[in-house]
Amino acid sequence: MRKRRIMSGIATLLLLALMFLFVYPLIVMAFGSMKNAAELSADPAGLPPRFTLENFKRLLNYADGLFFRTMFNSVCISLIYAVLSIMIAAMAAYAFSKFQFKGKNLLFTVIIGTIMIPTELKMPALYIMFSKMGILDTYVVQILPTLASVFTMFLLRQHMNSVPDSLIESGEIDGAGPIRIFVSIVLPLVKPAIGAMLILQFLAKWNDFLWPSMMVTTTKKMPVMVILPSLNDTLDVYTLPLELIMAGCVCVVVPLLIVFLCNQDKFMSSVSMGAVKG
Repeated sequence: MRKRRIMSGIATLLLLALMFLFVYPLIVMAFGSMKNAAELSADPAGLPPRFTLENFKRLLNYADGLFFRTMFNSVCISLIYAVLSIMIAAMAAYAFSKFQFKGKNLLFTVIIGTIMIPTELKMPALYIMFSKMGILDTYVVQILPTLASVFTMFLLRQHMNSVPDSLIESGEIDGAGPIRIFVSIVLPLVKPAIGAMLILQFLAKWNDFLWPSMMVTTTKKMPVMVILPSLNDTLDVYTLPLELIMAGCVCVVVPLLIVFLCNQDKFMSSVSMGAVKG
C-alpha cells in the first residue's frame, strides 16, 4: 500500500512537471503581450511591471485592420474546409465500410498508402498545376486541394464498421435507398466521431502555415498564421516587435482554447478514436 502511494505521488509530480512545461510558454506569451519592448527585453518571462493593452490596440490599427481581416479569413477558410472535408470523408468511409465492390481492399490500401507521402514532395507539382488552372492566390486554393482527408476517412470508417449490418438491412427492407440510410441511420450513430473530427479538421486548417504561404501572395487573402510571424508596425525592418507578435499569438490562441474547452469531451475522445474500433 505504501509503495503504491509513493508511485502515485511520483506519477502526480511528473504530470505536474509536464503540465508546467506545456503551460509555461502560454504564460510567457500572455505576459509578453502586456509588456513594451524594453520590458520584454529586460525580463521576458516575468510579470509585466504594469498591465497594459497597448499592444492589442496596435494590432487593431495594424495596416488598417489587416490582422483582424486575416483572422476572419482563417475562421471562414477553416470552417468551410472542416465542414466540406467531413462530408467527403464520411461518404467515402460509408462506401468502404458498407458497400461491396471489386477491388475494394486494394483501393483502400492504396488510398491509405498516400498518407506516407509528405505534402512537401507534392507541392512543386501542385503549384504548377494550380498555376495553370489559374487558382493561385485565391481562397479556393486554400480549401479545395486538401479536402479529401484520408486520415479522417479512415477513422470514420472504423466507427462505421461498428454499425450493425442488420440496421442497414432493415432500412433496405423499409424501402430506404443508400443515401437515406446514410443520412438517417449511419450518420446519427457516428455523430460523436464526426464532431471530434470536425474539431480536429478545423484546428488543422487554422494552424496551417506552409500551404497558404506557398500558394497565396496577396496579404488580404492570407490566413492569420502566415502574417503572424512578420507583424511589424515600426520603421525598422530588421527588428521585429516581439511584444506585438505575442499579442497576435494571444488573439490567435484564444479562439482555439474556447473551441477546446467547449468541446473537450469530443476532442479527448478523438485521441483514442479508431483504437478500439475494428
